[in-house]
Amino acid sequence: MSFSAKYSVAKIQEILNKAKGLKAPIDRKTANAVGDAVVETVKSEIARGMSPIAGKGPFPPYKKPDRYPGKRKSKSPVNLYLSGDFQDSLGYSTFQNNTGFGTEIGYSSKEEVKEEGHRAGKNGQPRRPSLPSGRGEDFNSKIKKVFFAFYNERVKSLWK
Repeated sequence: MSFSAKYSVAKIQEILNKAKGLKAPIDRKTANAVGDAVVETVKSEIARGMSPIAGKGPFPPYKKPDRYPGKRKSKSPVNLYLSGDFQDSLGYSTFQNNTGFGTEIGYSSKEEVKEEGHRAGKNGQPRRPSLPSGRGEDFNSKIKKVFFAFYNERVKSLWK
């Protein structure tokens, strides 16, 4: 039994070039797009009263909603629409690593203390952390889908 194969050096080189691109598939543009979309989704989840952290579900209800101006706050769902300095400080940064670029979500160092207060439940408030700590915590599935959608599109584009 004999075997023969035809091959094109140009086609092999094209495949090798695509494979090299997969060693560092995430470029800075993709990392920035992921950062923008994830920050927007985190703010949206918090505004709906849902924790962006996997397994946490809705934030604990307000203990005394009648203490708020206009006595219009419902006990649940908690509406934590971020505004002001705390909202503005939620952002992202990109960094380069051996797989291309990555995205890190967080608060500015000046406002980080507020996130620590929400995480610990300071001043008698229920614990309402808004970002995963990295110690066994992760983003919820809605936010993970945002990450993966961008990354999947990027990898697909490299194989076209």
